[in-house]
Amino acid sequence: MSAVFQLQHVFKNRVQDALDSRVDTVLSNLKIFFEFLNNDLLLKSILGELTKNLPDPKPLMESMKTSRRIILPSSYLEKVKTCLSILRHMVETNEDPFQLMCFISASRSVDTMTREAMEAFFVPVCKYIEERIVGIDSFQYLLVRFKLKTEWFEKKKVYCLYKDNTSKGEDTLDRALRSYLFNEGINFPFSKPSSPSGEADVLSIVEKKPIPLEIKVFDGESRSQSHIRQGIIQAYSYAKDYGEPSAYLVIFNVSECDLVFKLSSAEIPQRLVVGDKTIYIFTVNLYIHEETASKRDLKQCVIEEKYLLET
Repeated sequence: MSAVFQLQHVFKNRVQDALDSRVDTVLSNLKIFFEFLNNDLLLKSILGELTKNLPDPKPLMESMKTSRRIILPSSYLEKVKTCLSILRHMVETNEDPFQLMCFISASRSVDTMTREAMEAFFVPVCKYIEERIVGIDSFQYLLVRFKLKTEWFEKKKVYCLYKDNTSKGEDTLDRALRSYLFNEGINFPFSKPSSPSGEADVLSIVEKKPIPLEIKVFDGESRSQSHIRQGIIQAYSYAKDYGEPSAYLVIFNVSECDLVFKLSSAEIPQRLVVGDKTIYIFTVNLYIHEETASKRDLKQCVIEEKYLLET
């Protein structure tokens, strides 16, 4: 079972659990559902993107109560954001969904009103998230999970391995990624076959298709923005050589600066369109900060799309 298929399967089960809620369980099941979203990096990213600039739910709900009907925007994305805003308000204030639906529903059954509220506000959010999951392929999901696993559980170990011999840092990190991919079922994760552009750092076979994966270290000094731009160029060349529509660039950030890409696409995973190819960019942050995020100065290295596309 592929990682994405497994995620879809679990997601559908959690959605159904919430839809089966009765009036006395709906709020707790909604809380469990949002906890589930926040515990998976990919789902958390999708949710984070949705929660940007959410509308204020209070006037929306008051308008529905006054008009005695459900009023949602005609724009798909704005509709989903409105539904999410109302759900979050219900969870945060412990306001049962039937308290809104009692102004709207023809039924007097609180369980029926609960079901109607879930169909009106919960289902659109779930459909949107499911559509986004479908848009992620299995290899992208593996890379997202590698980022999570490394940053949450193995950051210190991997960073120390890199610092032990920085001259061979990319080779060290290459092995860390290779081991992970192999353990996740990619039986032949690394190969260096000859191609018109040279040797790909990583060439994995997924469903009998070669996937070029370029690895770069960013240290803010000798390996800085130009090193990342070179990675983009190399990933593009490998995708072109093998007739693939996309390639992957994994950047290990060992500097104390946050690496920020300003790209025209706001989609997740981050991506850059180069000619007719799409380069997916994954940043794994390895630097060990002595101070907590709230106490240290914010340092950023901003990389513009225009710079990455310069030849």
